[in-house]
Amino acid sequence: MTHIGFRRGAGIVLATAGLAAGLAACGSSSSSSSSQAPAPAAPTPAASAPASSSAPASSKTSSGSGPAAPGTKLAIGTSATVRYTPLSHATPSTLKVTVQSLQKGTLDDFKGLQLDATQKAATPVYVKVKVTNLGPGTIDADATSAAIEGIDSTGNTAQSVTFIGTFPRCPDHQSTTQMPSGSSYSSCLTFLVPGGINKVAYTGTDAYINSPVTWAAG
Repeated sequence: MTHIGFRRGAGIVLATAGLAAGLAACGSSSSSSSSQAPAPAAPTPAASAPASSSAPASSKTSSGSGPAAPGTKLAIGTSATVRYTPLSHATPSTLKVTVQSLQKGTLDDFKGLQLDATQKAATPVYVKVKVTNLGPGTIDADATSAAIEGIDSTGNTAQSVTFIGTFPRCPDHQSTTQMPSGSSYSSCLTFLVPGGINKVAYTGTDAYINSPVTWAAG
C-alpha cells in the first residue's frame, strides 16, 4: 500500500482510506526532517510516457567560486553551490545542488491512490535532483529535500509530496540518517500542483527563502 502526503519538516499527516491515502499539509517549508519511515507497498502501475518539459542533465555549474547569491537564476541541468542551515542542529553546511531534469507526468501515474478534487485537477511534475554535502556540518535527505520546492505559473512555491511506500514513477530518497561532508544522494521529487510547476527553487536558508535560487528549462 502506498500513501502520500506533503513533504514537511514537522512530519507527514495522512488520511488513509482503504488502499489509498489523501494528501495533507503541515509545518513550514524550510524545516527539519520527518521521522516516519517508508512502509512496504505494492508497486504502483507504470505510467505511459509523459510529455517532457525538462532539459538534458549536464555537468554545468553556477559561475563564481562561492555560494550562489540569493536570486540566482539557472537552467535545468545546472549545479549550484548553496548554503544550508538545518533546524535540527547548530552547524550549517554548504551543498552542491544539481537539478537534473523537470518532467511532466499524468494522473494515470497515481492509479491506486485516492486524490481529492483539487489533486485530480493538478498536473504532476517530476524533478530529479542530486545533492552533495560539502560540509562542514552534517545533513539528512529529508530535511534538505524539503528545501527544494516548485514554483507554479503564479510565482507561488509548492512543496513536493512524499510517499509512505513506493512510487516507481518517481522514487524519492527518504532518510533522516546524518550524512557527513562528501556524501551525496540522488532523488526524484513529485509535485502535484494545479497547472503544474515550471521552475525549481532552493530555500535552505532565510536569505534563500526570501529570494531563492531557481532553475528553469532553457
